Amino acid sequence: MNLRPAAMAAVLAALLFPSCQTPPAAAPAPASGEAAAVAPIPQGSLNDAARFLAGMPGPAGSPLAAARQTTHWNSHSRRMDELWRYFANYRQPAIGSFCRSELGWLRDVDTVWYPFSGPDILFADAFFPRASSFLLTGLEGCEMLPDLGTLSPEEIAAGLDGIETSITTVLSCSFFITKDMKTDLQRTRFRGTLPIILVFMARLGYSIDSVQPAAIDAASVLTVGNATGNCPGYIVRARAGGRTKTVYYFSANLADYALRSDPRYLLFVSRFGGLVTYLKSASYLMHTSEFTMVRDAILRQSGGVLQDDSGIPISAFGEGAWEMRCYGRYTGVLDLFAEHYQPNLAEIYRSGGARDIDFGIGYKHRKGESSLILARRR
Repeated sequence: MNLRPAAMAAVLAALLFPSCQTPPAAAPAPASGEAAAVAPIPQGSLNDAARFLAGMPGPAGSPLAAARQTTHWNSHSRRMDELWRYFANYRQPAIGSFCRSELGWLRDVDTVWYPFSGPDILFADAFFPRASSFLLTGLEGCEMLPDLGTLSPEEIAAGLDGIETSITTVLSCSFFITKDMKTDLQRTRFRGTLPIILVFMARLGYSIDSVQPAAIDAASVLTVGNATGNCPGYIVRARAGGRTKTVYYFSANLADYALRSDPRYLLFVSRFGGLVTYLKSASYLMHTSEFTMVRDAILRQSGGVLQDDSGIPISAFGEGAWEMRCYGRYTGVLDLFAEHYQPNLAEIYRSGGARDIDFGIGYKHRKGESSLILARRR
């Protein structure tokens, strides 16, 4: 899906800013005759379930073998292949080439922090495939995946359709349309962000070992086994080719008013020590006075920051502490975000101080229209 800037602005005008301001709507009440709660999927079946949701074949003897024979699943599988093809053949290799030539020692950082991410493990892993831990955050839900064997064919079909809808824009344009995602992720039995993360992990070639509900308690300590309280989430553990990945997702409001009253999330992140922060399609939230605490935490804790222009304003990095490199082109901002145009950033690009990139990223997702900024602590 390629949208011209005017059309993109119209689309973005309808979205709520990502993972930041208002909690998602409550999940719809169970339909008549529908169980209010569904048993979570058995841990041993998680990888098969992830591949099923991703439209991929299962192992011999899979309990989902019959479900994979349905017309609906086969249509879903073809559609997922089609959506994945562009990312895997064009955007992913171009991003990999950029990382090998430009990131230097940041390629070997163990932990990646991705505020305002929602379920976008896809681009975090594309830019930092060597990292072993990813800290994702959003306001979107953190429900466990239900046991697919307990769902009707109609519920599975509706869930697969919801997954396609949710990931179409991120695979085509590199970002989620947050307002739509909040609705899509709550209207079927595959609720919350976990099904999307499992789909991306399966398509990236990872085998899912476990998914555990988790929370950050009042002392900012991780608790595993339930996802209740003010900062609920889950932990996904996976592996591929001898590499292990741990993905932490927490539903947390990163606005100053929320963090002042309950700083547990930032304190939890601080326990990881030095890390690299990735920011994309962040709605220029940290350009405002309402998101200074998370911005300051990023600048304080990160050894490097990789972002598009919607992340931290370039003026906030100050003089001397950071080595700054710019890539691509700064073609301004969409009309929706006009107040966040950065003249000082535009001057860097006008003066020839930017290197080309062979891919598009962020709101201006077309190749030749995207900006990328790399800040490394000196």
